[in-house]
Amino acid sequence: MSRGPDPKIDPVELLHEFVVSPDPAFVPAEIAESFDTSTETARKAMDRLVDRGLLARKKPGERTVIYWVTDDGRRHYSEEST
Repeated sequence: MSRGPDPKIDPVELLHEFVVSPDPAFVPAEIAESFDTSTETARKAMDRLVDRGLLARKKPGERTVIYWVTDDGRRHYSEEST
């Protein structure tokens, strides 16, 4: 995916990153790197999935936010990726 003004990240592809990774959580910069997009674009895509209950987030520091997949997110991924 090439960088652009505000490329969209497919929700199922985003969930895929969380489901298949051995890492339990991600920061937006890691997802941005995986999708070759900006950190802001990744954060917005992740926040949309938080709003849907597919990801959860926590702010452990002043500037750090971590995200992880919820059980509903795993179910949704399983249903949509088959």
